[in-house]
Amino acid sequence: MAGLALAGAGYLPLQLYILFGPRDGNPVGLGVWAVLAIFAGLVVVAIGLIKWALHCFLRGRG
Repeated sequence: MAGLALAGAGYLPLQLYILFGPRDGNPVGLGVWAVLAIFAGLVVVAIGLIKWALHCFLRGRG
């Protein structure tokens, strides 16, 4: 859940700029921030899923 929150928090400023910002704006910095935040969030989600799967697998065998 933390990874999804991180990805959403990183994407939200870009989306708000797109919706409410000037039409001729160029949010390059916000785009880079969104890409990095989404990547980091997905890495956290992947680590969490791997830890959860290992926990379920090892608990089921023991």
